[in-house]
Amino acid sequence: MFDQYRAKKKVKIVDPNAPPRPSLLGHEKEMKVWREQFGSLAQQNNDQKLTVKFLERKVNRLQSQVDALTSVIKKGQ
Repeated sequence: MFDQYRAKKKVKIVDPNAPPRPSLLGHEKEMKVWREQFGSLAQQNNDQKLTVKFLERKVNRLQSQVDALTSVIKKGQ
């Protein structure tokens, strides 16, 4: 008797070619991948900073040597 008053379930048509629906597990996996990528980028950034500091010290040392040589040459003339 109450069957006629019961709400019918709506049938959702699912596209077989559609990508899977997002889930919390999928988001968690993406966040884990992003964290790993950011970690590797941060490490690469730190390595590059160390290399730049090393090269700046080297340039400063070479510049001071060139300055010393030019002063010796100017004194000799």
